[in-house]
Amino acid sequence: MRGRKGSIPSTGAGFGQRLYTSISDDRPVDIWENEVRSGDTVYVGMSGGVDSSVTAHLLKSRNLNVEAVFMRNWDTRDERGECPSERDWQDVQKVCRKLDIKCHEVNLVKEYWNSVFSIALDEYAKGRTPNPDLLCNKEIKFGVLLSEIQQRLGPRDWFATGHYARSMRIGREAALFRGVDRRKDQSYYLAAVSSRALDRVIFPLGSLIKTSDVRRIARDAGLHNADKEESMGICFVGERRRFDQFLAEYLPQTPGDIFSHDGCHLGRHQGLFSRTIGQTAGISGWQDKWYIYAKETATNRMFAVQNR
Repeated sequence: MRGRKGSIPSTGAGFGQRLYTSISDDRPVDIWENEVRSGDTVYVGMSGGVDSSVTAHLLKSRNLNVEAVFMRNWDTRDERGECPSERDWQDVQKVCRKLDIKCHEVNLVKEYWNSVFSIALDEYAKGRTPNPDLLCNKEIKFGVLLSEIQQRLGPRDWFATGHYARSMRIGREAALFRGVDRRKDQSYYLAAVSSRALDRVIFPLGSLIKTSDVRRIARDAGLHNADKEESMGICFVGERRRFDQFLAEYLPQTPGDIFSHDGCHLGRHQGLFSRTIGQTAGISGWQDKWYIYAKETATNRMFAVQNR
C-alpha cells in the first residue's frame, strides 16, 4: 500500500503512526481508551496465562460487564499423558472465581483442524514454513469465535484479548497498531485480521509493559498465576517436543541431500519440512555452523551457507 513518496515506513519506525498520514488526515484514536464506557459488556478471550488474566482484571475494574471465553482448539494429550489445555481451563476458572465473572468454554477443535492445522500441514509438505499462529488469529480467534460472540454483542459491547497491540479508530475504520512494549509487541501475529473484524475489539494491554506493569498488576490483584511462565510453543506441538519430530507423525519423511552454494555435498535431511530457512542445518564435523538458505522442491534438496 503506497501513499505519497516516502510514506512507506522503515522497520525501525512506528508503523501505524507513520502509515495513517498517507491514507487519511484523521488522527488515530485508541478504541480502548476512548470508546469503552462503564456498563458495556465485554467478552474476553482467556487462555489461563497472566496476560489474559490481567486483561480481565482491568476490564472488571472499569465497571464493565465481563464474561470470559476459553477456546479449546486441540484435544490430544502430550507425551506424558497430560492435557495442557485442561490445566489452562482450570486456571481460567480460578481467575474468574477470583474476579467474580462468568466463564464459558468453547470447543473449536474441528474448526481449528480444518482452518489451521490441515492448511499448515499442506504448506509444510510443500517445503514451506507457514505460521499457524497467524492462521489461528485470523480464522479462529478473530474469525469463528468472534463471529459467535458478535451474535450476542449489542451496539455498545466488545471483544477483548490479552495481546500486546492496539486497536485504533481512524475516521470510521479500525486499524491495528503496535503495542507500546516493543519487546512483547504482537501486532505481527494479528496482521492478517481484517479491519472489519477489529471494529469491536479492544486490547487493554496495548499501552502497558509486561515486566514492569502487567506482572505487578497481577500480583496486586492477587491473581494466582501472576508469575506463571509464558507458553512459547505452538499449541498443537506443546513445549517439550521437537517440531520436526511432531510433523513426522503426520507427514511422510522423504530424506534428501544438503549442498553448499558451490555444490559441495554436506549431508542429509529428513524432509523439506524438517528445516526452515535460516535454521541451522544440523551438519556435524565443521568448526562453523551451516544454515539453510534455500530449498528445491523438485529435487528434494536443501542448500546451506556457513556462519550466517
